[in-house]
Amino acid sequence: MSEVAPNGHKMKIVMDMATGNEFRERLSEFCDILAQMGTKEFVPSPENDGKIKSETIFRENRRYYLDLKENSRGRFLKVSMTLPSHERCQIVIPAQGMPDVRDALVDILNEHGCEDTSPNLHKSQANALHTENKTFFFDVGTNPRGNFLRISEVCGAFRSMITIPEDAWNQFTSMMDQATSEPDSPPPESESW
Repeated sequence: MSEVAPNGHKMKIVMDMATGNEFRERLSEFCDILAQMGTKEFVPSPENDGKIKSETIFRENRRYYLDLKENSRGRFLKVSMTLPSHERCQIVIPAQGMPDVRDALVDILNEHGCEDTSPNLHKSQANALHTENKTFFFDVGTNPRGNFLRISEVCGAFRSMITIPEDAWNQFTSMMDQATSEPDSPPPESESW
């Protein structure tokens, strides 16, 4: 999907057919939410920043963030794609265009198929740990250098990650076990982990 600005600048969101199928499902859910809301005004607050609903799709080495929002100009769906290089692309679909995008996506998926044939799907699905105001994602992936584990920490707009090659997994888990079973000193009670 591409969004072209009046100055000719293009933003693209790229996804495989299986991701397209999951995106279509989420888009249908968002269209249903908008239909239920009707013309009733959504009142944004500082806590929700105008967000009506948010979803995240994890696929291979990409994350797709779908935020249904409302501001003074109306309702819209902001779709963002994050790559391992931390590059982020986003497009905005106005609420009145969401059913058309969904229908076009259904046509493409019906014509070209949407079956997921990825043999490593189980390896690339993200596992998430939510704690306090942070989320940790554990993704196993493959690149030309081999398999790896990527651990990402997300706290608001802040994101950081480490990548551990497969040949270091045993040593990494041993070090984690040692660090958590025999702490040198307990953390101060005033700090939150």
